[in-house]
Amino acid sequence: MNVDEIGVGIIGASPSTPSWAVTAHVPAVRALPGYRLRAVATSRRASADAAAAAWGVDAYDDAGALIDHPDVDLVVVAVRVPRHHDLAARALAAGKMVYSEWPLGVNAEEAAHLAELAAAAGVRTAIGLQARYAPAVRRLRELVAEGWAGRVLATTLTGSALGWDAVTSRKYAYLFDAANGVTTLSVSTAHALDALTCVLGDIDRVTAALAVGRREVLITEDNASLPVTAPDQVALTATLRSGAVASVFYRGGRSRAGGLRWEINGTSGDLLLTSTSADGNIQSAELALAGGSGAATEVRPLTVPPDPDARLTAVPPGPARNVAAVYAAFADDLAQGTHEVPDFAHALRLHRLLADIEAAARR
Repeated sequence: MNVDEIGVGIIGASPSTPSWAVTAHVPAVRALPGYRLRAVATSRRASADAAAAAWGVDAYDDAGALIDHPDVDLVVVAVRVPRHHDLAARALAAGKMVYSEWPLGVNAEEAAHLAELAAAAGVRTAIGLQARYAPAVRRLRELVAEGWAGRVLATTLTGSALGWDAVTSRKYAYLFDAANGVTTLSVSTAHALDALTCVLGDIDRVTAALAVGRREVLITEDNASLPVTAPDQVALTATLRSGAVASVFYRGGRSRAGGLRWEINGTSGDLLLTSTSADGNIQSAELALAGGSGAATEVRPLTVPPDPDARLTAVPPGPARNVAAVYAAFADDLAQGTHEVPDFAHALRLHRLLADIEAAARR
């Protein structure tokens, strides 16, 4: 592989569908130097042909053909979570690097198997936990590390998981079945927990409560209700290894009070990260940072410097920005022999934390 130009193949990028692959991965790869979009795989021949025409790449209706493509160095798995394990395993068996969207699997067992396969294959992997690369989150981490707020005493994070509202479409009905592993806990809460631990350090102990608040979801095309088994109310308290106490609450749907509010309280200051919209998904929302310290009696807006990485200037604003930062950091890891980007081993640790939360909720 020539690390000066990494060939990328994206599974799940149909140009006719506003999927995460299309809105985030394709623009990121096409904008970044050092990457070349080589191939796309979709589920239908017609959408594969549309991808070939739209992006000038090889396109297949068979993911195996993309994995076997000689010019694809990095296979991106950006399809529904129940397919992650099989596709990532096939790519690893072919000796390809893999970037999988989060969650890595439907449960910790699938994640463990993929982490083992990646280690045995000796290839690099990346997991789609991009909230830590959001400029506001990176600045928050810097301020905490610099001691801007003093010693951190506690943190409180509340968010809205928009995908788990009272109404949905057939396309997203699978989100409401816990067996598919795509829930308010495993997606929105997990992304927030990854950002929280990136900024404040790992969790030592956790207690939790999970509940299905809305027990039915309306499928718009059918005007029919579907039973809900995936918890849409997630409450947990935790002690961090630093000794600070954390409280995290995520609700399915939207709140008129806002999408995301993350407060960090220290011995000499307070920091506040908020979403500028109803979106509580920290990995994709537009974020604002505020803080107050010393004699200040309230928080004020804090400046978030633009990312100094010039490679990101050509990336369009929106969902592609944080994803592009993952790709850029992954290229740096390959070139420098570092391991800064969250990989499958990191994903397994987060999956195990989610399993601990679910176990705590059952007690």
